[in-house]
Amino acid sequence: MKATRKESLEYIASLLQELADLAKDQKLPFLSYLIEMAFIEVSDLAKQQVSGKSKTQSNHLNGSEPH
Repeated sequence: MKATRKESLEYIASLLQELADLAKDQKLPFLSYLIEMAFIEVSDLAKQQVSGKSKTQSNHLNGSEPH
């Protein structure tokens, strides 16, 4: 059975959290920061899946254009 988009995003978030922890343990602050930013992005996308909003709709509402 194929995972839903929300399930995939949640799985990616959990992997990113593990990677961020590993980077911190290895004293790699910049790498940890970048991974944490990716974690925040994927977490936001997962939340949008729950609320039914797409990123495009969210960007349109706050006045920014998609990249």
